[in-house]
Amino acid sequence: MKLHPLEGISINIRSLKCFSSEGSGLFHFSPISFIIGRNNSGKSAVIDALQALIGKSAPSFSDYGSVDGLTRIEFSSAINDSDLRRYFSASTSGGHIPGNHWRFAEQNLQGRSFIWSLPPSGSAEFHDQNADWEKLQTALPTINQVAPAPFSKLNLLRINAERDVVPEGAHTDYSISGSGAGLTNTIQAFINNKELPSNLVEEVLLKDLNDVYKGDSYFSRILCQYDQSAMAWEIYLRENGKGDIPLSQSGSSLKTIFIILCYLRLIPEMMTKYSDARTVLAIEEPENNLHPALLRRLLEFIAAERRMRGFSLIISTHSPICVDWAAMREDATVLHVRRDGTGNTQCRNVLDHVGRTGILDDLDVRGSDILQSNGIVWVEGPSDRIYIKKWIDIYSGGSLVEGAHYNFMYYGGKILSHFDALPPSEVTDRIRILSINRNAALIMDSDRRPAAEGSRKPRRNLNETKLRIIEEIESCGGICWVTAGKEIENYIPDNVWRSISGAALQALSPYDDIPNIVHIKSKWKTKVDLAHAAVAMLDDKCHLDKLDLLQCIDSLTKRISLWNKLN
Repeated sequence: MKLHPLEGISINIRSLKCFSSEGSGLFHFSPISFIIGRNNSGKSAVIDALQALIGKSAPSFSDYGSVDGLTRIEFSSAINDSDLRRYFSASTSGGHIPGNHWRFAEQNLQGRSFIWSLPPSGSAEFHDQNADWEKLQTALPTINQVAPAPFSKLNLLRINAERDVVPEGAHTDYSISGSGAGLTNTIQAFINNKELPSNLVEEVLLKDLNDVYKGDSYFSRILCQYDQSAMAWEIYLRENGKGDIPLSQSGSSLKTIFIILCYLRLIPEMMTKYSDARTVLAIEEPENNLHPALLRRLLEFIAAERRMRGFSLIISTHSPICVDWAAMREDATVLHVRRDGTGNTQCRNVLDHVGRTGILDDLDVRGSDILQSNGIVWVEGPSDRIYIKKWIDIYSGGSLVEGAHYNFMYYGGKILSHFDALPPSEVTDRIRILSINRNAALIMDSDRRPAAEGSRKPRRNLNETKLRIIEEIESCGGICWVTAGKEIENYIPDNVWRSISGAALQALSPYDDIPNIVHIKSKWKTKVDLAHAAVAMLDDKCHLDKLDLLQCIDSLTKRISLWNKLN
């Protein structure tokens, strides 16, 4: 089953708008695809190319402009089995195809991806340098009939970067354009026309609006009233304490969100034979005039709808927030549109570190402009990171992602004496923890030893450096976690150590030096290998119920959520 309508499809754009005859290079789509680049870099051209491919009639590339008159779109797609059977019949033999038609297709075409080219004529042409031309040449007329099949069933819904909601007169053409035209009339129709379900506006759309604006505003009603003097309908949003506010006089951020929600809720009801599984929703620059927190909530809302309904989502943007958000997700890719060293415009799928850095450079985002990590968890070494990351994953249900919501940095034991967590205004010659990132959590071993005879509680063995760092971080609003046992390994359940050691260990104490227990040390040479073996056996919150681990992980995950404004 396909994850989204554009799965398995790659395209290459030649001589369209800013793309030269050299082409953009083949790029593919994920369930969520962000198109990022400078102004006039070619972001809209990518959506134009899709619109030409999905269009129900022959594309008019002259509408989009051409660099040298040789405009064409190449696309690669595996041929669907049902589409093959439409054109290659098992009951037909001979003619321009040698032997049985279906057997020919099964042997030469089934399950393979080929490249076709769509010129201005609108007739797809087989265009694959890697194809076995000797076998396929006689069948080209039929193969070219199959080529447009992946796109012929799709619908493209496009929301333009320039959009507005204004009062409108009533008419019977219920539609919403990419600029927002027709939206007011459509809303009044859903509210007033008995043929349309009014609850989609008065209940569902209202709930969506409040979900996106949660914590910022609360709307109690959506109304549409007729102004007799202007002979036009006007949408009003009733907000507690403010009364009925005309949408046409509201900020552009509210209009943007309202248009997007109407596309999600109302258009499926208005289109005949609508199918989410055949829909591509393209939104241009949704971030315009949106607060970053509001943009993130909008992205989460649309992504949840996409996951539930199965359409493809494409967003063109200038926002580094979208790059950061995409990096958290397995269902997202970033298409970076930029000019290469020769002046040709190219489009590439990028989500690795080098690719993301290139995007930030292209958008002129500097390290001093944003904190590229939302917070740092400082640990002594790499084995500590392995345990803590696993506990965060378990406790948060995988919702907090390393590299997106937080990062680890190492202070390396005795090297900690060269760090400080003082405010940036206080000058020292040490490495500045808060200059690296103002959000900090620090985790350190207590180095407790068993209590001396007659003593009630074992002592912490924290040196002056650790005590100084704890005081500095806590005074600046950070958090410190000092282990209740001797070290981080003492939080792991005893049965895990017995299992991975393969030996009947004696009763373990919270103050044992776990990595140096003979049966464990002989099997696992390094603390990192030992950590990987241990966390492989942790998969449930019940594994957090030792000493104060549950309490500490709860505090840490809440702080990471606060860094990311997820609370």
